[in-house]
Amino acid sequence: MDVGIPSDCAAYNLSNRSLWKSHVSDTFHGRDIFAPVAAHLSLGIAPEEVGEPLHSLVCLCISHTQRKGCTIMGHIIHVDGFGNLVTTIEGQALAESKVEILLKDRRIQGMSWSYAENADLLAIVGSHGNLEIAVRDGSAARDLNAKVGDEVVVDGVSLG
Repeated sequence: MDVGIPSDCAAYNLSNRSLWKSHVSDTFHGRDIFAPVAAHLSLGIAPEEVGEPLHSLVCLCISHTQRKGCTIMGHIIHVDGFGNLVTTIEGQALAESKVEILLKDRRIQGMSWSYAENADLLAIVGSHGNLEIAVRDGSAARDLNAKVGDEVVVDGVSLG
């Protein structure tokens, strides 16, 4: 959603390439663009020198999980290159519980400890600590026709 910038704030497109590192990678803009521009700003260059002013911003709506008793409701926030579905649901409470995960009219009984543990749809705590839905040697996104924003429900979560 586009939102206007409040009158007491300013935002700029970081288009002044002379402030960036000489080589910019495709994946490390924090290191190659943002950090050098921030360093220049900290040394006193005027914000207007980083690039042209912006008149609106895109607001990202990130959903939060909701918990009601033994049920957690969350959403898919990322589909990785393997078709694994990363959710907003933290995995910490799930490993100790006998949970049932519901996504797109499919039910997954319990958590898996590895991607190889189940030949079908599985639920696992991914490397970022969140619940992921995956298919061994396949794509959960494709098999379920799932996408970012779809709701995921976990029942049976311990109240501890």
